[in-house]
Amino acid sequence: MGVFSMDLRRNLAKSIIYRIISVFVGFLVTYLVTGDITTAFFVGWISEVVQFFYYFSFESVWSHYDEKRLRKLISKEFRESEININLTLGALSDMAKEFSQIDTFIPELFNSISSFFKRMLENEQLKELHEDFEKYKRSFETIHKGRGFDQPSNEKES
Repeated sequence: MGVFSMDLRRNLAKSIIYRIISVFVGFLVTYLVTGDITTAFFVGWISEVVQFFYYFSFESVWSHYDEKRLRKLISKEFRESEININLTLGALSDMAKEFSQIDTFIPELFNSISSFFKRMLENEQLKELHEDFEKYKRSFETIHKGRGFDQPSNEKES
């Protein structure tokens, strides 16, 4: 069951409990003002039924926008934490070595790893590792030679 369904049930229960308490308060106030139990009963109940639907709607809308705001905040924090990841040259080299040994029949994975090697070889800051990256790239390409996806699909001719 989704988050919205749980919120819907929670809001419904919260609304019912709140309205039960409000019925007694509304009844008591109307009785003190009018002095008539029958009038107090009907005015109290009619008022509470209307307010129940109003409150339930208000709470549901409020929860929706509050959840949306929280999701946006969490998403922003997650993106910022991804940006702050630091990789060492050794970690990049180790990744390239591991990627060079992957044997796959999945073109998307092949294209993703090929793209990784291409970006590493284009990165001037990693110049000292280019020889290793080139070796690992050739090893990876050798494993996949003849499989029909030896270049990324977005570079293939139509």
